[in-house]
Amino acid sequence: MTGPRRRPPAPAPRTGDLFEDRARVDPAGPLTVLQLTQALKAALEPRFADVHVRGEVANLRVQASGHVYFTLKDQGATLPCVLWAAQARRLRFELEEGLELAARGRVEIYPPHGKYQLVASEVEPHGAGALALQLEQLKARLAAEGLFAEARKRPLPFLPRRIGVATSTTTAALGDFLRVLQARFPGLPVLVAPCRVQGEGAAATVVAAVVALARHGVDVIVVTRGGGSREDLWTFNDERLARAIAASPVPVVSAVGHEIDVTVADLVADARAATPTHAAQLVAPVRDDLVAGLAGLRGRLRRSMSSAVDGRRRDLRALLAELGDPTHLLSTQRHRLEDLLRRAEAGALGPVEAGRTRLEPLRSRLSRTEPGARLRRLRGRVEAARRRLDGWQAVTFRRESLRLAGLAARLEPANVARLLKRGFALALQEGKLVTRSAALRPGQALRVALGEGWLDTRVTALDAGDDPVPGRGRGGAGGAAG
Repeated sequence: MTGPRRRPPAPAPRTGDLFEDRARVDPAGPLTVLQLTQALKAALEPRFADVHVRGEVANLRVQASGHVYFTLKDQGATLPCVLWAAQARRLRFELEEGLELAARGRVEIYPPHGKYQLVASEVEPHGAGALALQLEQLKARLAAEGLFAEARKRPLPFLPRRIGVATSTTTAALGDFLRVLQARFPGLPVLVAPCRVQGEGAAATVVAAVVALARHGVDVIVVTRGGGSREDLWTFNDERLARAIAASPVPVVSAVGHEIDVTVADLVADARAATPTHAAQLVAPVRDDLVAGLAGLRGRLRRSMSSAVDGRRRDLRALLAELGDPTHLLSTQRHRLEDLLRRAEAGALGPVEAGRTRLEPLRSRLSRTEPGARLRRLRGRVEAARRRLDGWQAVTFRRESLRLAGLAARLEPANVARLLKRGFALALQEGKLVTRSAALRPGQALRVALGEGWLDTRVTALDAGDDPVPGRGRGGAGGAAG
């Protein structure tokens, strides 16, 4: 980009009586507001259909629709301006308050508001820092979108099958690139997409070259040109080119200008080369170095394989030595097998023969103790025992019955219950039978068992005489009362 386009200056507006035909417009009286505004509109708009004006941006407003409204001002006046959304979207920089701006457009009168404004068709930063401002704004916008991030950049292929170059065929940059590339790797295919590298419209041709190279199946694309001024290199600061490089399906190397020149294309590209010759060094290795490296690897592989084979041979010979004669080994194993078979037969038949030997005595004993015969013998013994029991009951029960009757007759006088019913009583002290008065003391409690029931008494007097009946014998005093 070489700066804002300069159009020929518009002819000076013609002065004169704007209302020289006033009588013809309204001969009957004064003009209406609308008529006056329309007369001004008809008189001014054709005369100021293309004006180029500069001033400082103020009162900047961006509508939701995308239309931009602002004011251009200087020390003596202000000019309302509008930039419609279609033109605003094509801006390559951001409008800011206080920015010095050059705007081109037409003057328009808007009757409903009774004011005039500049409808801008082109706006560019004005002054010495205009290009720098535009470049910084573009860098900030692309960086915010992540186009400069190292994380999104791809590694270059180690050995590309074909290299694409987007540059002008008339510059020394292409010759330098091809010379170094062929010196490093002769015969490596290169596809060149000619394009313009400076001037108005050059960025579009570079974008087209990058897109065309990606479609033709190259493995890497080099965008390059030689050195120049900042204006000469401005093509590579174009936003469209930056986005085309970022969208490329294959890695892109930017080699623009000299090492001190840094363009937007350098920042977006997957790799930056300081010069076109440096780009050739980045995209292609030295073939002789690769051949030497392959020869070294081949020798190492051959030596490794030879060493491995020799080691396997040594292992095989050692195993063969340990293995010995297969026929001898088979004979030894056959004898061992025959021995195992004999031992297996002996081990299997021995327990059977031993079992048969033990079974014969058991069979003879079982025949002697046959269950039926034994049962018959037991039944005979049971019948004999029953007969003896019946005889014993007939004699023994009768004899024992008589003996028991005699014992009962003898025990009848000693029956305590009958004695109690005849009037006798039993004196018990703490559950023990009392037979002597000397064993008691006055005041002790006694329980007296009668023929029917019992009663508790307490000793009030006692007698140690020989006569158990109270009132008889010597002096006859005392008795138990309760």
